[in-house]
Amino acid sequence: MSDELEIRRRSRFWIGVCGSSAILATILSVVLVRGALAKRLRTDPPGSVAASVSELTGEFDRDPDAAVAAFCGDCHATPRPASFPRDAWHDEVQKGYQFYSKSGRADLKVPPVPWTVAYFRSRAPEHLSFPTPAEAAGPLGTSFRREQIPLNTDVDLQPAVANLLWTALVSGQGETMLVSDMRNGRIVSLNLRDRSVAPQVLTRLQNPSRMERSDVDGDGTMDLIVADLGSLSASDHNRGQVVMYLQRAGLDSYSPHVIASKLCRVADVRSGDFDGDGRPELLVAEFGNYTTGKILLLKFGPQGRDWVNEVIVDARPGAIDARPCDLDGDGRLDFVAVISQEYEQVVAYMNQGNLQFAARTLWAGPDLTFGSSGIELSDLDRDGDVDILYTNGDSFDNMYVNPSHGIQWLENTGKLQFTYHRLTDMLGAYRAVAADVDRDGDQDILAVAWLPEQILPVEAAKLPKASIVCLEQTDARVFVRHTLETGFPYYPAIATGDFDGDGDPDFAVGPQVAYASSVPRWLAVWWNEGKPTAK
Repeated sequence: MSDELEIRRRSRFWIGVCGSSAILATILSVVLVRGALAKRLRTDPPGSVAASVSELTGEFDRDPDAAVAAFCGDCHATPRPASFPRDAWHDEVQKGYQFYSKSGRADLKVPPVPWTVAYFRSRAPEHLSFPTPAEAAGPLGTSFRREQIPLNTDVDLQPAVANLLWTALVSGQGETMLVSDMRNGRIVSLNLRDRSVAPQVLTRLQNPSRMERSDVDGDGTMDLIVADLGSLSASDHNRGQVVMYLQRAGLDSYSPHVIASKLCRVADVRSGDFDGDGRPELLVAEFGNYTTGKILLLKFGPQGRDWVNEVIVDARPGAIDARPCDLDGDGRLDFVAVISQEYEQVVAYMNQGNLQFAARTLWAGPDLTFGSSGIELSDLDRDGDVDILYTNGDSFDNMYVNPSHGIQWLENTGKLQFTYHRLTDMLGAYRAVAADVDRDGDQDILAVAWLPEQILPVEAAKLPKASIVCLEQTDARVFVRHTLETGFPYYPAIATGDFDGDGDPDFAVGPQVAYASSVPRWLAVWWNEGKPTAK
């Protein structure tokens, strides 16, 4: 009787989430009639599961790989069974069917849910295996001194740092560190060279994310442009916005001006002259969530304060990073973006003129669990072209980490061809930047991890987790790993710069965790000491 009650409970669940009668009929025809089998498909070992699949007769059994590819891989790469341990696949399949139902589509042949669960479970490992990355044999060519600088605040909640920007607020004056605090809705200025200057709250927004400095209105002063998510957590809404803070000449004060509102969650904003008229446009990446999101360009009028034209470049949700560059050297500004969610793609948008772009996928993750988290453009091999530094480690959809998390280099080999290099494994790899940290003339890499505080699977939760790593380029195209910090993988933001003016690059990292009481109120600055570390 308990098995029957469980099956009927799950049936009521699917009646609630499945809008398509075809899906519901397919599910109920198997789940209600073969309840005992459905339970075995969840719990039996893989050999027994494989045998149970054959008991579900029909077209799906004749070519199971084709059936799964046709249904589960129609909109994105087919999920790999090895992406999750065996006991996770029941819930993951349920989510997939729920997403298909909410999409409104009814054009695919829908396998029975227990059959699909059995397919993935029979091919999934009982436990995921997480390799231990090799560390460099010798010391790093420099050392760092870590300092925690308090983010004094007039609010009770701990900061949730989304972005760091090392920049001069006023042309000709010294740089400062700008911190976007998305939990408290503030942008804070920190003077790292003069501690007697108290942190200054420049402005308040809803949930500020990325920041950009640009002279959008053409008055000779650098304005501040901010992407505002509109919510701390991911959801489909229209509360996102792009805000420009116009600087008054010679002053570090700003007057706010909302450029665009009623957008989806705006993850990134960049400026660039994409049409070659001498005035910048704004490139806006709206992450959105499941049903909202896009990449668009905002064209400004002569005064540079209000946009007069909106061009939707990509209508897909999930854009998290957009970086302007001239990829093909034709003098027209292109851009590279990361589309996450189910796409997991690094895409080049080639400028065709008149604000029209041709999309070209440069690289795509193996499936929708890859967890793309961001890119950085840098000439890593110093051959004169633009390479792509690419991280994947986003685990916030389901709290599962994956052995695929890590740091990649997409090497530009010319004619829009990029060669993939896996540089290192790193659970929760979230952001990486290039800098010559040891001042030997080549580009090294600094990377940070950002993970949920409670992660799955259990075996991963027990592992030591790197917070900050440095990949030292010891020879052309050869990188070795130095783990600088472990045990606090909660940094979504990193910025580099010569903070103290001594000629070598320092870096800063900003923390963010889900629970406001569990992180101290500081920004961690790593001062480059310029001396080799000892092994």
